[in-house]
Amino acid sequence: MFLIPFLVLFVSYTNAKSVVAKSVVVKVEQGSLKGEILQRTTGNGEYCSFKGIPYAAPPVGELRFMDPQPALPWKGERDAINHGPICPQIQINTNKYISGAAEDCLFLNVYTPTVKPKVPLPVMVYIHGGFFVIGSGNSDRLGPDFLLDHDVVLVTINYRLGVLGFLSLDIKEAPGNAGLKDQVAALNWVKKNIANFGGDPDNVTIFGQSAGGSSVTLHLLSPMSKGLFKRAIAMSGVLFKDFGLPFEHVRRVYLLTQQLGLNTHDPKEAIRFLKSAPAEKLVTAKPFVLYSEKPRRDVLELFYFKPIVESNKGSSQPFLTEDPLKLLNENKTNIADLIIGHTTKEGISRAITQKKAILKYFPYYKEYFVPSNITYKLNSSEILELGDRVKKHYFGDKEVSEETMKEVIELYTYFNYDYNIYRFLELWLKTGNKAYFYEFACFSERNINGKTGIQYGLEQATHADDIPYLFDGSSVPLELNKTSPSYKMITQTCTLYTNFAKYGTPTTSTCPITWKDYGQKKSYLEIGNELKPKTEDKRPEIEFWRDIYKSVGLQFS
Repeated sequence: MFLIPFLVLFVSYTNAKSVVAKSVVVKVEQGSLKGEILQRTTGNGEYCSFKGIPYAAPPVGELRFMDPQPALPWKGERDAINHGPICPQIQINTNKYISGAAEDCLFLNVYTPTVKPKVPLPVMVYIHGGFFVIGSGNSDRLGPDFLLDHDVVLVTINYRLGVLGFLSLDIKEAPGNAGLKDQVAALNWVKKNIANFGGDPDNVTIFGQSAGGSSVTLHLLSPMSKGLFKRAIAMSGVLFKDFGLPFEHVRRVYLLTQQLGLNTHDPKEAIRFLKSAPAEKLVTAKPFVLYSEKPRRDVLELFYFKPIVESNKGSSQPFLTEDPLKLLNENKTNIADLIIGHTTKEGISRAITQKKAILKYFPYYKEYFVPSNITYKLNSSEILELGDRVKKHYFGDKEVSEETMKEVIELYTYFNYDYNIYRFLELWLKTGNKAYFYEFACFSERNINGKTGIQYGLEQATHADDIPYLFDGSSVPLELNKTSPSYKMITQTCTLYTNFAKYGTPTTSTCPITWKDYGQKKSYLEIGNELKPKTEDKRPEIEFWRDIYKSVGLQFS
């Protein structure tokens, strides 16, 4: 039965002064939600905001590490004014537990121009990044105002992170991929309820950045996600990235258990113990399986618990049961329109953030020039030989130092990001699907990360620099000037993405250019201060990394 949303006005009194605030009530499967009507920061009218909506049961107690369960119903009207708690996580640079986080964190937020549109609006569901260990869907970074100016419904979500989201013992009590299954649960909730917010459940676009982009590409392959979305946008992240499939995930669980006080190799005993351990201890533990992993964690994106290929002994509804590469090569995909791309210099952010560790390890230990997924498959001599080859390619006879940080940035750009994105793009096209490819090149005061490259003569967009052009975050002190060049870049970026959500093509009659799909002579779009259609030249860096992987028997197709 279709549930009709309705508006309610209420009056609050403060210091004998009446302040009229608008609220809006919508019915969903679990009960009624009372949101609020807010002014857009762009000055372009109002929107309806619903925050902290539970889309699954709290994953606490016996449900810790398990697949998400259906959301619980409530009586009366549930307040949807404030965000729910963020999922347990650390501050990434200090490894300190973030206070206020809670395991009862499976909430989503819905923002809509109106709950009663003339025709249902396209829906965009954003999956946040953060290495699968940090982040949330909250408006401090993901304010909806820019996208809502383009008549779409926006949904942002939390999902379980790190050990709580990705620990696996290949048993039903801890099958793995809980964080990805949380995302599926959120998409199922959207499918069932979004019509009551004015959204079209049959026109859903999933999009995400970094680990969110990796999640998007995994949803393109998971049988659990089939039919839950129509289009996808993967920003600066794919499943092949260095935070891909994990190493020795079961052994790592037993090491974690030992670090917390129990020495066992019985999976049932281990999981009983871990279900009773404080979340803070789980999240801040450092279960390095190899001694070399600690420095690699300091210089690379190496984290302990990640998406896995699930055992048939675990979940009755697994997220992923076959290697993603095999699924792509056998064309076992969820057909969807796709946008995929990266920023101009992805490596600026990570290289400069980790500069101290890079200068400590890279000049002396050539193994750090080799991606983790290769080091796990080679002996020490082979790793050093390959490291010498990569080091010579990027640095020649120079050493890694403050004077060669430009070369470090170039290494990180391809080593961590670009090559893996091209790899996925090529395999996706071989399945017969099409994709729109882009390079994000906007540069203004909104490039919080990119500005760190200026000291090395680089005024270019880097990892996560695209987020402030799609979202208005209150935690980022950026003033909005509608006459500035940056506002034009916000408008054109949001137009491209929302056109894609509406029509399946990012450029329509409202755009000054045509963005051709990559299959047409390797066409792509440079999204910068201006929009520039281009044709891809053969990139030597891509061929270099292709040869590196082939040389160790890790062909990608």
